[in-house]
Amino acid sequence: MIAADDLRSLTERQREVLSIVVENKLYKNKDTAIPDIAEQLGIAPVAVYKHILEIEKGDLCTVTVSPSEKGTKIYERLSLQPRPARRLTAEALSEPRRAILLYLSTRPDATSVELAEELGMSEYAVNTNLRVLEAISLVTKQRGRAIKRGVPPYVYNATAHGQSVLR
Repeated sequence: MIAADDLRSLTERQREVLSIVVENKLYKNKDTAIPDIAEQLGIAPVAVYKHILEIEKGDLCTVTVSPSEKGTKIYERLSLQPRPARRLTAEALSEPRRAILLYLSTRPDATSVELAEELGMSEYAVNTNLRVLEAISLVTKQRGRAIKRGVPPYVYNATAHGQSVLR
């Protein structure tokens, strides 16, 4: 089932494309061709394809593209796949990520180098785990103050959501 919040994140044209694909799949039990959608909406097939790619980026649905019967066009037929299941935030918290989040909740404005030294991890592992924590909104990243010449390092802080997850 598609939630109302997910639909609000789409543009009007993306909602139109999605409604045609869903209507054809659910009510008419047939796959939809991109040229058919383009003809219905009065836009170019390439524009329809771009709208479908944007719909997929939001994990609203997965569109499978298969060859046409004639085999002349590769991207002609679409079929709607069920939405992937959402993972819980707790599933993404491995022990290293939990240690990073715990450290940031007690000592704000820490750099990745500081985290690597304090937690005994490689800087690469710290940066990888920080990217994941930032993607799920448990950590924020911003530029710190300049120490020397050049670009200041990034400093990381636990968000309010990140601190509530630890409790």
